Amino acid sequence: MLEATKKMIESIKGFSYDQILQKVQEEYDAGIRVAERKRLILRQYLNDYNIDGDTMKPWEHIKSKSLWTYRNLFVSALYKNRPIVSFEGRKHGDNEYADTWNNLLKFDYEELGEDKIMHAKVSNVVDYGIYLAVDEWWNKTTESPRKKLYSPLCRVPDPHFSITEGFSFHWFELQLTEWELNSLYKNSEYMLSDKELKDLKEKLGSEYTTGLGSWAGGSGFGIDFAVEVSPLKIYSVYRHFTKFNNRWYLTEWANDRTLLIRCEAIEAVRSEEKKDESNIPCPVVHSWMIPKDGDPYGVCVGDLARDNQISEQLVMNLLVEKIHEDTFSGTTVFDPSYIDGNELAKKKIGKRQYIPAKAPLNNKIIENIQTQTSSSSDGYNLKNLIDAKGKKEVWFDEQSIGIYSQTITATQSQLLQSNQNVRLSTIFKVFLRGEKEYWDTLRYRSYQKHFKMNSEKNIVLNSGIGAITYTIKGKDLNTQKDLNLRLVSVLEKSEKDEANKAAMMASYQPLMQQASEFGRIQLTRQFARIVGLDKELVNMVYDYPTEYHQATMDLELLNNDEDPWEITNMQENHEIYIQVYQQALDTPAKKRAIETRKLARLISWQAQQMQALTPSMEGMNASTNQLISNYISQENRKNAQPVALWPNGQEHAVE
Repeated sequence: MLEATKKMIESIKGFSYDQILQKVQEEYDAGIRVAERKRLILRQYLNDYNIDGDTMKPWEHIKSKSLWTYRNLFVSALYKNRPIVSFEGRKHGDNEYADTWNNLLKFDYEELGEDKIMHAKVSNVVDYGIYLAVDEWWNKTTESPRKKLYSPLCRVPDPHFSITEGFSFHWFELQLTEWELNSLYKNSEYMLSDKELKDLKEKLGSEYTTGLGSWAGGSGFGIDFAVEVSPLKIYSVYRHFTKFNNRWYLTEWANDRTLLIRCEAIEAVRSEEKKDESNIPCPVVHSWMIPKDGDPYGVCVGDLARDNQISEQLVMNLLVEKIHEDTFSGTTVFDPSYIDGNELAKKKIGKRQYIPAKAPLNNKIIENIQTQTSSSSDGYNLKNLIDAKGKKEVWFDEQSIGIYSQTITATQSQLLQSNQNVRLSTIFKVFLRGEKEYWDTLRYRSYQKHFKMNSEKNIVLNSGIGAITYTIKGKDLNTQKDLNLRLVSVLEKSEKDEANKAAMMASYQPLMQQASEFGRIQLTRQFARIVGLDKELVNMVYDYPTEYHQATMDLELLNNDEDPWEITNMQENHEIYIQVYQQALDTPAKKRAIETRKLARLISWQAQQMQALTPSMEGMNASTNQLISNYISQENRKNAQPVALWPNGQEHAVE
């Protein structure tokens, strides 16, 4: 046994090698039965797309591609309604960190190819009913997480899963090249020496053909091409995520699951995970198209529409044969002195009969006599019924496909689209729940784990005012903050934006007339965002006053229960400070600062009234500022208690 393997076993307390082996073998045996049955069905669905070449022969049969059409419609609908991801602060004062996370999210979405990953995820849930994404590694060069999608065909699922609680284990049958093996075990926690890695490779069996055939065999999957052309030496590896002592572990096995070559505990990252290891999430996340009890794969497009395609194809071919018979049935009379009857009969065109003429044909060599055939429309009616059945079951009609219909009005078309959105909304929401886990576990948590205080990352964002370059440091993200990850679908956001826009249009002018100076700025900024102006452009054109920026800087002091700087300018807009200070944590310093600003607001107002009564007294303003500032500072120092003005006009210490 390798020295590294011994260390791996010792990391799981209370389990021997035989006990570990027994547990993973039992889980594999339970899951492989489900996988083998489902793989046959899913492979058949992929073959039924009928897009791998057309083998149609003249007058023999035609293919239906309705399953492929419905598949593409589902992919388009899910991809178009993909989630919009954003961060929000859970606590007062976290909004600045949330903005930094959102900027980083925009950059990563493009740099990490999340758009292509999203299309692949959507394609997997439609083709197989589920997608599976795994946290593979952290790229130290780009300081970003790297995720990988595993094909559901290489998966061995937990048959006793729960739709609400998830899976208790995940198996994957993989093939690793020699170079992938080198990279994997040279960067793991239990790093193998060169000699150990060489010994490991000698013990690993090369089962590439057998392993690949077990999950992806069959036409159209590239197995023959890969085996014939690939010069790489590839090993079959069984990657298994399971629980020991109620904590997730990644184990990896070779040689038909008898040789342990990797065993790592999933590390605790967040505070709740460090307090209770059972809160550590599995680094494998999934999302269904339509979840189904008893089926870990869920429902895919093949489950919904394959029977419609089979029925449609059968009826279409029967109709072709009927048209063929209608066209080519009858009798052909020919002059045997000009035409060889045997050769003519060999053509076998439909059910046509060939009869030699017993008398001259009036200078004709051949004469066709068409017989009367059935003109029943039952076949055409059946095809229409099948079309209607498919549209009802799969929720797509001509309007969804983009076919223009003159039989309905524009209002009716909008109603149909609205009804279709309602029918598809459940699929959108189910997919969205899985997506939230994807972004939380594989991205947000990955940054919290790897992006340290001394880490730096340069990002570039394109905005309404041009490209902006940021340098993000560990302190800017403050990965210890617990931010809220919010996901909303494109459709839901669009509907909400339209509602907000209508409400803002109706109330903007009345609100502006009654709002304070600071309130008018906030309303204008909100209005600009609702009508779709770029956030950076709004920040540049409608910037907050100086008081707002200073107040936001004071938030960090208040959160640490420290008092901000003393007031030096009584002409400041104290209302802005009061509103911003409300975002701070509930500390004694926050209460003191708010009460101080309220007192300053009152005294400043009184000073303005006094100045209005004595406009000829020059220099009154500056001296009053200093006197009032000194007065507030002295009062705040009394017994270290803040001062508040109660409704009765008397001064009391705030307890």
